[in-house]
Amino acid sequence: MPIRVPSRLYRNRHGTFYFRLLVPVDLRPFVGQSELRLTLATELRQTAIIASLLLIADLPRMLAGLRAMADTEASPPTDFFALWRLQVLKNAQLSNQISMLRDELQDREFEIAGMVPRSKAREVVQRAYKAGQLTGKTQLEERLVFPPPPERTKLFSELVAAYLASFDYRASGGRKKPVGAKTLDGYTTDLQLFVKVMGDIRIGTIDRTIAGEYFGILRRLPPNMNRVAKYRDKTIPELLAMGDPPQSEVNASKRLERASSAFKWALEEKRKWGIDSNPFTGFGQSGEVKSARRPFTVDEMRALLSHPSYQSRQFDSPYSFWLIPLAVFTGARLGELAQLDLKDFVQVEGIPCIDINDIEAPDAEATEGTRRKRVKTRNAKRLVPIHPELMRMGLLRYVDAMRERKHVHLFPELSRTRRDGPSHAASNWFQRFRKKVGITSKQETVFHSFRHGFITNLLDSGITPHLLAPIVGHEAELVTGRIYWNVKDATMRKPTVDAFALPVEITSFFPEFDKCVIGQFTGRR
Repeated sequence: MPIRVPSRLYRNRHGTFYFRLLVPVDLRPFVGQSELRLTLATELRQTAIIASLLLIADLPRMLAGLRAMADTEASPPTDFFALWRLQVLKNAQLSNQISMLRDELQDREFEIAGMVPRSKAREVVQRAYKAGQLTGKTQLEERLVFPPPPERTKLFSELVAAYLASFDYRASGGRKKPVGAKTLDGYTTDLQLFVKVMGDIRIGTIDRTIAGEYFGILRRLPPNMNRVAKYRDKTIPELLAMGDPPQSEVNASKRLERASSAFKWALEEKRKWGIDSNPFTGFGQSGEVKSARRPFTVDEMRALLSHPSYQSRQFDSPYSFWLIPLAVFTGARLGELAQLDLKDFVQVEGIPCIDINDIEAPDAEATEGTRRKRVKTRNAKRLVPIHPELMRMGLLRYVDAMRERKHVHLFPELSRTRRDGPSHAASNWFQRFRKKVGITSKQETVFHSFRHGFITNLLDSGITPHLLAPIVGHEAELVTGRIYWNVKDATMRKPTVDAFALPVEITSFFPEFDKCVIGQFTGRR
């Protein structure tokens, strides 16, 4: 069974990627098929994505030629589409070779120029230029002009292919980490959307007027265009004409900012790409979504914890019992909690702690497609002393029971073979749970609100950001915190965690582990 990949790609059972070409309705009688699959001759996901971008960029030209052919011929040649694929990929390969040779030539020119004293070289060039004897005078004048004319800049699809390829160069321990499969798919889809909406135009021609026009269209497009069946195979004008409710401002802004990030990356080598500004800067509001989130109120916490599962002390799974109290009393992110291993529960200086890290358990099963542990930033690797309330609830007793049953993960029932990892099912569960109790406000109250509540509670109680930062995985504001803080200093961290307190009426809702019936926990049901 093929794994899930971007909508234009298909991977067969042997691991080879194919490009899915949906034939437009008007051409299907001529072609004789509604869908074609062209091999990309690679098992590497990144290589396949880049190849598919090149094919997508050339689709309008190919389809126009096919329509012209349909007027004069009964059917296309049997090898038409295979030859088209070979031509596009060969042209891209040759273009890349030409670009590399130009860069190499430029390097040699600089190397030769460095062999001659600068003052002498300037004198010789000026004398030859005035005498009209300088070979390539026009070319020299053009190279002195920056930015170059828009028609000399690269296509947007070329920028996208290079930008996506750059993700592979990131070091796993660097400031900018390699992206996961889900994030890469998101970037690919959103950047391809620009080509679908505006066409594959030269990046030098993209100004703030075009960026504004694109954002205006984004704000009118419906959400989930690649998931909802009725939106598939529709052109942009057809989607707009449907009049369906548009996607949120935040999602439209996020898509625009991914185009902005590609331009920002290109500006680091602006002479190579021929641009000197980012036309997408200043549009959108996705950066403001974080400020919209807030902690749960006391009433909302009461609604969550008075749910029948807490009243009856019966839970469908261990994670549906533990995730909320873990988030409340540690301030950890959902992804960090869902991927915890039993090895992450440690004693440091005699203090029980949770070690949040990206280190795989040595005895974990690593099957194909298994999502590896990861943390959001370098600062997210941290030691969190276990709060007394979690001790009362029996967290360590649960950990010991799981170790006795020879488990590796804290929540083995959460699948690690999904693209989003173990947090996928946990996130879906919480969204359903939140709606059941009547908390439906979007963006404001999410699982991350527990983290907001933990941080806000401690800051309001007088804990300084300097003491709080290493516990919640933020960067310390002071130089002394960033450089001299002992990451394993549990004694210094415990008073900060212990200072977190909720009203007694809220903590009383949390039952002890031993007094509950929990499904999917071996030996308890």
